[in-house]
Amino acid sequence: MHTPTPEEIAVAFDLGVPVGGLEHVRRGDTDAWRLDTTTGRYFVKGYFPTTGGQFHGDDLIDQLAVAMEFERLALEAGVDMPEPITPVEPVLGWLARIEDRLFRVHRWIDVRTPQPGGDISAWLGPTMVQVHRLQPLGRVGLPQWWRQAVQAPATWEGWFAEARDRHASWAGLYRDSLPHILAVTERIAELCDVAPDLVTTHGDFKIHNIVMSDLGPVLVDWDSVRADSAALEAGRVAYIFGDGNPEQVRKVLTAYVAAGGDVGWAGSDLFLSVARNQVQVLSEQIRVSLGEAAAARWMGDWAAVEAAIGTTLRDLPGKIDHLRYLATMVGGPRWG
Repeated sequence: MHTPTPEEIAVAFDLGVPVGGLEHVRRGDTDAWRLDTTTGRYFVKGYFPTTGGQFHGDDLIDQLAVAMEFERLALEAGVDMPEPITPVEPVLGWLARIEDRLFRVHRWIDVRTPQPGGDISAWLGPTMVQVHRLQPLGRVGLPQWWRQAVQAPATWEGWFAEARDRHASWAGLYRDSLPHILAVTERIAELCDVAPDLVTTHGDFKIHNIVMSDLGPVLVDWDSVRADSAALEAGRVAYIFGDGNPEQVRKVLTAYVAAGGDVGWAGSDLFLSVARNQVQVLSEQIRVSLGEAAAARWMGDWAAVEAAIGTTLRDLPGKIDHLRYLATMVGGPRWG
C-alpha cells in the first residue's frame, strides 16, 4: 500500500511547494496527514485499497461517487463543512489516484479547544435539518442496511447454543438479553416497511466528526453518505451528543424541531436506531467469536471481542429499557 510523498500530493492537487513533510495525524478507516505548502495548510486523506462499498455498490469508488455528489449539494446549500480541493487529474470528483491508492485533500481547519460542558445543540439541530432537506427520497420504508440487524430467532438461539458448547465466557448471559434482542429486531422489521421519512444524509453524525473551528462547529468526513429515516437519525444523533441525558437529548431535538425537523411519527421508536446499532454490532462480534467471520479492524483482538460481547449482553436489557423511558421523557405534544 503506497505512502505518498509530500511532493506527490502537492503535484496531484496543485498545492504549491511542500514546506516540510507529511505529518501523519490519524489511522482509522483511512490514513490522514497534515501537509504545509507555500499556498497553505491541508488535510490529506488516503483510502485503503481493500475498503468496500459500505452503503452504495461493491467498491469504494461506488460509495465515494454517491458521497461526493451529496457533499456537493451540501456545499452549495451552505452547510458548515471543509473546503475540498479539486485534483489536477481527478479520477472522479475530488479524488486523485497515486499508485494503488485514492486520495482527497481539504483545506486544514485550525481546531479550537472546546469549552468544558460545551453545548452545540443550537447548531446541531438546524444543521441536521439542513442536511435532511437536501435530498428527500420520497418513498416509504427503511434502507437495506437497517435490515442487517434483523436475524431470525433461530439464528440467535443457534449462536447462543454454539457458544455454550464452546464454553464461551458470555454464553450464560443470553437468558436476560435474548428477549430484548428479539423485540428490537421484530420492531425494526416492522418499521422497515412503514417509516415515512427516508432521506439521503451525512450518515456519520458523531462527536469525532464535528470539528470546532474559530468560526464555530464544522461537519467533516462525508464518506459514509447513506439513506436513513430523518426522525430516527435525529433521535440517534441526539442520544449520542446528549450522552443519554434526557435534558441534553431534549435540547438537540428541540433545536431540530424548531428548525423544521419532524420526529413526531417515531413516538416510542425515537431511539430505535441506537438499539439497532447495539444489536447489529453484537451480531457481528458473535459471528467473529464463533469463527463465522473475520474481525473488522475496529474490533481489536479476540479477547477484546469476547469482552465486548459480554459487556453488551450484560448491559443490553437496561439499555433498551432506558431508551424506551427516554422516548417518553423527551417526547410529548411538542414533537407532533
